[in-house]
Amino acid sequence: MSFMYNSFIPEGAKIEEEAGMSTIISDSMVITPGPDGPVNMISGQSEVDFAKCDCCGLTEECTLSYIETIRERYGGKWICGLCAEAVKDEILRSQKLISPDEAMARHFSFCNKFRASSPPEDPTVHLIRAMRHVLRKGLESPKSMRSMPSSPTNLRRDNMKRAVFTRSDSCMSSLTLGDSSV
Repeated sequence: MSFMYNSFIPEGAKIEEEAGMSTIISDSMVITPGPDGPVNMISGQSEVDFAKCDCCGLTEECTLSYIETIRERYGGKWICGLCAEAVKDEILRSQKLISPDEAMARHFSFCNKFRASSPPEDPTVHLIRAMRHVLRKGLESPKSMRSMPSSPTNLRRDNMKRAVFTRSDSCMSSLTLGDSSV
């Protein structure tokens, strides 16, 4: 068993191999394989456990104190980092002020709809529709949430003519740059 994470081996550590098993010896840590695989024995490391997100089902390995903190924050439910960000985004995107519980209920509903749906018939079309949905949601969000465009459209708006894309009349569709005053 020569599988090792070289990035986790401290400088100056000795690696001893015996009967296909590796032991890393360092001043700060000792990593030896146990009966179920490698075991970390780092001084001061807290006990870890696996927690499954009550919303999306993602399983994360976290310390027990962190799991307890998250459960206290979300009313006894374990919410993964992705879903926590989605709940925050739901609060910020809402036109009216909503509570974290309402935002969590909306996100739970979204996740349940997603899990209940069957796999798409055509994954390409599904991806295109999903990206269109993301784009529409992004355009519907308050302007303060979106970043400023890189072009200087906000400067001297009265003096600038806005360019628009128009469709050509040929049988081969193409985009041409037109004048907005037309």
